Amino acid sequence: MLGIRAVLFRSTLCLKTAPGRGILLKKNYERVTTVIFYFSATGNSQSVAEQIASALDSRIISIGLAMRDGHFEFDVSGDEYVGFVVPTFAYTLPGVVAMFLDKLELKGYDAQYTFGVFTCGEGTGDEGSALGLALKNKGLGYNGSFDVVMPDNFILWSNIPSDDVLASKLSSARKTVDGIIEKLKAKENGKLTGKAPRMPFMPTERISTSAGTSKLHVTEKCMGCGKCANVCPMSCIRIEHTHASPVWEGDCTMCLACLHHCPNAAIEYEDQTLRKKRYLNPDCKLQLKNKY
Repeated sequence: MLGIRAVLFRSTLCLKTAPGRGILLKKNYERVTTVIFYFSATGNSQSVAEQIASALDSRIISIGLAMRDGHFEFDVSGDEYVGFVVPTFAYTLPGVVAMFLDKLELKGYDAQYTFGVFTCGEGTGDEGSALGLALKNKGLGYNGSFDVVMPDNFILWSNIPSDDVLASKLSSARKTVDGIIEKLKAKENGKLTGKAPRMPFMPTERISTSAGTSKLHVTEKCMGCGKCANVCPMSCIRIEHTHASPVWEGDCTMCLACLHHCPNAAIEYEDQTLRKKRYLNPDCKLQLKNKY
């Protein structure tokens, strides 16, 4: 066949010969498209969103970056799926995710298959009910949720396991996501409890370094790089001048992104994180800009 190779675009399938032999065939080709909104402090939910995106021709939107940008309106008229991939905080939605959902406007929404995927250390509690309620309050449908057990990064009450255990958990999580993808392709419903959540979201906490109410603080290892401020979804971390130490002033969603991303492990939460291992998911790279 003269070295025919296929090149697949979002809306067009082109069959080309070997270089220099021209295009043999061009025709319209419809693909399922998806928008996935994800929130991720250390990469767990981002890695799951990216794995699903690779299978469902998705564009992914970081909720944290959208919050920082003040961007809440999205056109989904050409999408067949709308997904939310987020972590479990205290067996419900993170406060920052609830804030985003409250402001979210989906142009062209027309009862698309709408799902949630929750990453968790062991269980998701009422998070499915909480997401369903938040979507209902926005006039959106909900086809249920799916759970993915991953390394628990909330080191205030846990410890990051050994590298071998981490690798095993991440491998198992990827297989779980593969199974979820097949269910999504078949448009199977996920978990639907129908009950009201005991707590619709984990509240944010007002903290202030200047007032002495921030339990997050830096040690002498801080080099003033500013990475913590760049990853904070709530924009509550400030670097007041070049190479200065950060200060926390505002609402904190307790995601601990600042703590885990600090290259010198210079951020602590009181003394509860001292000498504890930090964690970043190895399957993805930090995203600092959304494509809207």
